[in-house]
Amino acid sequence: MTNLTQTNEKGIVTGFAFVNHVDRNLNPTIENPKEFIKSKFYGSTMDNNILRYGIYRQLGYQYDLKPYLKKFLYKQYGSWSEAYAPNKTTLRKCIFGKIDQIIEL
Repeated sequence: MTNLTQTNEKGIVTGFAFVNHVDRNLNPTIENPKEFIKSKFYGSTMDNNILRYGIYRQLGYQYDLKPYLKKFLYKQYGSWSEAYAPNKTTLRKCIFGKIDQIIEL
């Protein structure tokens, strides 16, 4: 998976096309990524791409949100998994079931 998304000094995340059928000259942006992440994690719909890869995909465009997320390693049901989240509390709310241990990487 190529990382083409850019974050500028003003905190605006620019998305790039990851499929062929969208306009490659159009680079949509997310103006306030922290509020956007909050709406995705605390809203009614959770996007698994954000949780697993730190990437948000919509309508053929991909946004890299990793600079605004922390990477965690968590143990659940005897196996370890990686996830991106703003903090441990948010991670616990997004993962269903009992989490035995969480380590920030």
